[in-house]
Amino acid sequence: MRIRRAAAGALLLGTLAGCGIEPSEVIEFGQPATGVHQPGAPGWAARLYFAVVTGVIATPRPADGPVTAEDAVRLMLQGPNEAERTRGIYSDIGIRRPETDTLVTTERGRVAIRLPVDVTRLTRTARIQLVCTAAHNQVPGGLPWNQVKVTLSGGGKRLDALECDRA
Repeated sequence: MRIRRAAAGALLLGTLAGCGIEPSEVIEFGQPATGVHQPGAPGWAARLYFAVVTGVIATPRPADGPVTAEDAVRLMLQGPNEAERTRGIYSDIGIRRPETDTLVTTERGRVAIRLPVDVTRLTRTARIQLVCTAAHNQVPGGLPWNQVKVTLSGGGKRLDALECDRA
């Protein structure tokens, strides 16, 4: 019995070792992958940041195509949808008319968000919601999210060069 097991193990090891595939270097081509999609799931999503009791979480929303930082911030300012609210998700940003009172502009690696409130009075959670939502969606220049700089302004105050991991 031992001889059979040893022979089977040797045969299996030989098969795996001699499969004919040789190691190769990484071949870079095109843009990096942006995530794994479930079969049948939409190919694009806005990545919005909302508050929960324990902090801030990323919440994907299906989209028809790439989502710009401007579009994502405007969508996030509308607040969580009914399904998200049912899961205990909420927004810590209290702006009454975000669609008319907010201006979002972008340039290479930068997003500027002008709000109708004193931005120095925003909670840390509200700042994270704004900065991370802007950084994790499409910003000109193609920089990774942790290199995108976000400026918040409003109420005569300004917070410059905020980053998602340090908002």
